[in-house]
Amino acid sequence: MSFLILGVVLFFAIHFVPATSLKANVVASIGTGPFKGIFSLISALGLALIIYGLTQASFQALWSPPSWARGLLIAVMPVTVILWCAAEMPNNLKRWVRHPMLIGMTLWGAGHLIANGDLASTILFASFAVYSVINIISVNARGSYEAPPPVSKLWDLGVITIGLGVYALLFNFHGWFTGMPLL
Repeated sequence: MSFLILGVVLFFAIHFVPATSLKANVVASIGTGPFKGIFSLISALGLALIIYGLTQASFQALWSPPSWARGLLIAVMPVTVILWCAAEMPNNLKRWVRHPMLIGMTLWGAGHLIANGDLASTILFASFAVYSVINIISVNARGSYEAPPPVSKLWDLGVITIGLGVYALLFNFHGWFTGMPLL
């Protein structure tokens, strides 16, 4: 469990840096490229520790998930993945949804938190959900938002199509990469 906790702390500590003056100070002293490299390495190390920590964590039940939780998660995840895709592609959804990546992460974390009742899952999914909510509040407090200009509806169709395709892959291969098959 200690590797999981260390990974979560490391991963989120580095992700809070861009919201502080520390980023500007580091970029001023070493440059943007090296900062991005260090940021990526620390993020990857945190993620690796999270994954390793999850594989090593013993199952410690905290609660029994409600019977409807799995169905809710299966219904919420397509929306989540579409939001993740929308964050990275041109589309009109970003004109109405200010933080598609963070909202998707909040849904992912909260949905998985409800559907799992063990300690390791709680640490993982609660940390992502809480971080995402804090980040949304922080970004909103930092300044105004200018919606992107409208784009072709074909982009919207592409976001939805790719999102549903990625969801189908995640659903079908969930057991392979998490050890928790859905089928």
